[in-house]
Amino acid sequence: MKRALLLVCLLTSCTHRGPVRLALQPPSTNNYPSYFAQWLGFYKEEGVDVAISQVAGASKILEAVVGGSADVGGGVYEQTIQMAAEGKSIVSFISLLKSPNFAIIASPGVKTFSDLRGKTVGVSSVGSPSQFYLTYLLGKAGVNQADVSTATVGMGATAMAALEHRQVVAAVLFGSAITAFLARNPDVVILADTRTPDGLRAAFQVDDYPASCLLAKQEWLDANPLQAKKMARAVLRSLAWIRAHSAEEVLARVPSPGDSVAELAAIRLAQPMYSVDGRINKESAEAVRTVMGLKWSKVDVLSTFWNPN
Repeated sequence: MKRALLLVCLLTSCTHRGPVRLALQPPSTNNYPSYFAQWLGFYKEEGVDVAISQVAGASKILEAVVGGSADVGGGVYEQTIQMAAEGKSIVSFISLLKSPNFAIIASPGVKTFSDLRGKTVGVSSVGSPSQFYLTYLLGKAGVNQADVSTATVGMGATAMAALEHRQVVAAVLFGSAITAFLARNPDVVILADTRTPDGLRAAFQVDDYPASCLLAKQEWLDANPLQAKKMARAVLRSLAWIRAHSAEEVLARVPSPGDSVAELAAIRLAQPMYSVDGRINKESAEAVRTVMGLKWSKVDVLSTFWNPN
């Protein structure tokens, strides 16, 4: 009898009991597909019970997954490479965007990356993907990283405030923070903008750069492959739904969107950049590792993602 029950468990992936604990940052264009899968009932329709908790910051999301207080996290693909370098197996199993959805905005007077020498630039946090992007683009422009200081300014309102109050001369902004800041400060300079295919190609020379994703420990994926596949299918459905509807219809589904004008503009820009199949391939993973720098060159990127769909 015990052997029969064990076989049933293995066949039905019943090692997971209770809802899948999904940790996400507050809703934004970068993680809307993960939320929409809940708001539109797709998780339930795919047969997986998902309990979402909001956690501020990608680093806190990763801490929750590594520490076991969350089964799945809405993180960024770079984190899987960082963890692999530390000998920890954190795996992305669905990619949400073909772009990191950022822009580097500079105060008037700054025209190029070379003008940042001797200045301070805001990043979301030290060692974050935003710092990887900045460092890569500085190097591409021939600017030594040591010649530019960085300061932690967070994301959203705090990053915009740091730039508006001239605490930094430039900053890496994401999603609707970009559209909101540009609306209030039309005279600023955009040094890089990955929100469009042309902008992404100009920055990183690729058409697909995985960033926002759902990630989990390899051991959780090994124990719960059906749960992961169901979550991936639900998110793929929400990706398709967002692409198929107008920005106004998408915004109408978002509870308390804040600056609705800025959010609407951010949605319009994000829609063409949402992934069609949710997959990561070796070439796009290698592009991310290249941007992150030589420190991560020994990581086997094939161990950092899984495409269940």
